[in-house]
Amino acid sequence: MLKAAILDYTRYNHWANKALTDWLKSLDVRLLYKETPSSFSSIDLTLQHMKNAQNFWHVIIEVAEIHSLEEQIKTGSVDLVIEELLKGSQKMIEMVSFFTDEDLLTNVPSPTMIKTRYQFILHTINHNSYHRGQIITMARSFGITENIPDTDYEFYLWINKNEPKS
Repeated sequence: MLKAAILDYTRYNHWANKALTDWLKSLDVRLLYKETPSSFSSIDLTLQHMKNAQNFWHVIIEVAEIHSLEEQIKTGSVDLVIEELLKGSQKMIEMVSFFTDEDLLTNVPSPTMIKTRYQFILHTINHNSYHRGQIITMARSFGITENIPDTDYEFYLWINKNEPKS
């Protein structure tokens, strides 16, 4: 039961990342680099942080070796960043699909604490949700009001209500 819930949530994360980034690709690319007051100074830098954090937590959840805690910034490469963000969220689905409930309940260490795999997975997805909301707010501050995607988990559940769950 736990695996099914966590797997669905990782699918939601990928779906929401794709919905957001598909929409961002429809905007004038200059807006993605435009500075605005937020946790990160542009949509591009926020996407990069999401990608880097998601990749970091993936390593923790796999209990692999961390090579660096520093985020690598790619200047002027928003298309590549989007591609890597989506690859990372797809990779999370694939990783979780191999876990059992017991694997998900196993404690794993991060640099600052020990928690279960599923707690770190939930954190990763919640973190992305937080920043997806920031990106939409940043776009609104630029006057964008058209075709803003609904990336809420409830909306994901509603549009997938008739699909079988594995």
